Amino acid sequence: MTFRQIAGQVLMNSHADDKAAVLDALGLTLSDLFDNPAGTSYAYRDGRTVFRSYDDRGRKRFSQSGNTKGRDLFRAERLDDHRTGDPVYVVEGEKDVLAMESVGATAVSPAMGAGKAGLFDWSPLAGHTVVIVADDDEPGRKHALQVYEIVEPSAAGVAIVQAATGKDAADHVAAGHGLDELVPIDVGGRAGRRLKVTRGSEVKLQRVRWVMEDWIPAGSLTLLAGREGLGKSTIAAALCAQITRGTLEGELHGTPRNVLYVHSEDAREFTVAPRLKAAGADMDRVLFVDVETAHTDSGTLVLPLDNLALERIIAKEHVAFVVLDAATSSMSSDLSGRDDRAVRQYLEPLAQLAARQGCVVFGLCHFGKRDGADTGKLILGSIAWSQVARSVLSVAKDDDSGHLFVTNTKANLAPRIRSMEAEIASTTVPTDDGETEVGALQWLGETTRDARELLNGPDGEADERNEITTVIRGYLMECGGSAPAAEVLKVTRAAGLVDNAVKKARKRAGVRTERQGYGKGGAWVWTIDAAIGSNDSPSQERES
Repeated sequence: MTFRQIAGQVLMNSHADDKAAVLDALGLTLSDLFDNPAGTSYAYRDGRTVFRSYDDRGRKRFSQSGNTKGRDLFRAERLDDHRTGDPVYVVEGEKDVLAMESVGATAVSPAMGAGKAGLFDWSPLAGHTVVIVADDDEPGRKHALQVYEIVEPSAAGVAIVQAATGKDAADHVAAGHGLDELVPIDVGGRAGRRLKVTRGSEVKLQRVRWVMEDWIPAGSLTLLAGREGLGKSTIAAALCAQITRGTLEGELHGTPRNVLYVHSEDAREFTVAPRLKAAGADMDRVLFVDVETAHTDSGTLVLPLDNLALERIIAKEHVAFVVLDAATSSMSSDLSGRDDRAVRQYLEPLAQLAARQGCVVFGLCHFGKRDGADTGKLILGSIAWSQVARSVLSVAKDDDSGHLFVTNTKANLAPRIRSMEAEIASTTVPTDDGETEVGALQWLGETTRDARELLNGPDGEADERNEITTVIRGYLMECGGSAPAAEVLKVTRAAGLVDNAVKKARKRAGVRTERQGYGKGGAWVWTIDAAIGSNDSPSQERES
């Protein structure tokens, strides 16, 4: 480092009032404090190397070597362990990245300067709060807007700012300014984050519109959840078919509309399209979407990274219904379905997209194996799946009849709980190379039976256990805490409870058993245990 640069660095850390004047006397600019006149090499994770130097007239020159077609951002590797929600700063050059790092920020930059943002991979920024630091010139502002358009659909939030002093991020840092002193600016109406006040009197009140009465609100995120293999995809296909024909009850009745089916688990040619055709869909109104990249023309949708492109298709094709089969399959691998904040970063932009476009985003989710009536907790992963959705439809199967029961188990906007009964019948569908058999849904009408009755376990197992506990402990407490097993079973039988179920529930009720007396005069006695749920000895479990 030259003497002038050393002096400049000392100045940067001093309390001099007029740093610009001192730098001018030294023949330096603020940005020079982060430059090496001999030239600097910047190594990228994917093998690209950028070399920055100066000619005899002091003009900047750039050259590249290595993987010059790489798509990594400079310092993208630092995002691997970056905490989601903390700001990531996007600057215009490698020098600016290092300047921001000198004050503790995490920053990235594409190679080759302004205007080339579209050539790089921005997916590592998904889910993060992004602050774009625009250079204070027209190319810099255009570049910032280009970056904004790319990252906004997948980021947790985006703001555009510029240096408080000088042209770029390096100038800002060299002048001694903090990160909180970056100045928000408006670029093409996209300042990113400004607060807008709306008075209640200015709010236009609207009624709830139903795509399907009491089940699927228009402009909403709705989930269909159930255990694997029950026919959720067949139900979704039936709804799509009715929408394309204009036969679904509700707001769209009489007006055929387009649907977009996003799938990943089943083959389009062998399963998804035949299933829709079997349901009676107008296949001209069924849209599928693939992602084109430099390596494939059949890539899968990644959300929220592809949210903006998805919304453009929805608007262009006038899509009324978007199926995500399954909902987790389109979720970015950077986000965890078990983390509340990550699930919200995935679902909330989709809910906002649905509201803007007036369409339904219909996600298919799996239940876990355990029983229970709280369907929000049954959905695999975070409870946020159920919390963010406007409506959750739960499907369960009656093993005796083989029929499906679908109930709106979360219905914040609906005036009632509504259940429908259905069955899936095998249907023959012609294909280009012969006939094939697929399942098609047949609605059997409304029912008073709730899907939660079936999800709660056979014969309402969870409720029965609670009832058994209440009866057993209530009777024992009336008897001073202990009573012969035969007397307890008489009471539970009178309450309509089965002996085997009572004996299985005894330990959960905090009741231990012991044999009192010997020979024919001995008897088993049940006693409330002070240590509820304690393990009884093997000898205590031999009761008949």
